[in-house]
Amino acid sequence: MERKHNHNLVPYAKQLHNNMTKEEKRLWYDFLRSYPIRFSRQKNTW
Repeated sequence: MERKHNHNLVPYAKQLHNNMTKEEKRLWYDFLRSYPIRFSRQKNTW
C-alpha cells in the first residue's frame, strides 16, 4: 500500500503534535477520556 502524503508537512505536523494548546490537551486528555465513544489520534510511522 503506497502512502500518499506531503513529506514537506511532516516537520510541521510533528511540531503541532508536540506543542498542543492547553485547549487541545484538555480535549484529548480530559473530555474525550470520559466520552462513551472511543477516539484515536492519527498514528504516524515517522
